[in-house]
Amino acid sequence: MRYWLKLIGSAKRPIAEWQKDYVGFRKANKPSIRAGDRLFLYAPGGSRRIFALAEALGDPELDSSYNPNEEGSCRWRLRVDYEINLPVDSGILIDEIVSHRKLTMSIRQASHIRLHPEEIESAHRALDERRAKQ
Repeated sequence: MRYWLKLIGSAKRPIAEWQKDYVGFRKANKPSIRAGDRLFLYAPGGSRRIFALAEALGDPELDSSYNPNEEGSCRWRLRVDYEINLPVDSGILIDEIVSHRKLTMSIRQASHIRLHPEEIESAHRALDERRAKQ
C-alpha cells in the first residue's frame, strides 16, 4: 500500500468540499495509484489545505465522459472510499506537514505525488486531530 498527495480543484477553480465517490486525472498516462493505496486530498489555491483521506477502491479507469474541450474534464477516474472527509476550510494547512521537501513545490509539478513515511505519519496525525475537533 502506498500513500499519495492528490490535488483536487485548482487555484483557478477552488473547491469548498469534495463528496464525489471518485477523483479524476487529466494527463494521458495512466496514474500509478492502485487499489488499496491511500490518497490525502489537497485543495490548492487560497486554502492550501489537506482535507480528506481516501482509499482507492480499484485501479484508475478511462472516463467515458472525458471531453478534451471541457475545462476540468479528466481522462482517468479512480473510485475512492473516505476514511476522513472534512470541509476544505476545516482541513490542515499543507505547511503543517513534517517534510524534508517543500510539498507545495513538489505537487505543483503533478496532479499527485507519492508521500514519504514521515509525511504520511504527520498528515495522518494532524488530520485525525482535526477530525476529532469537528
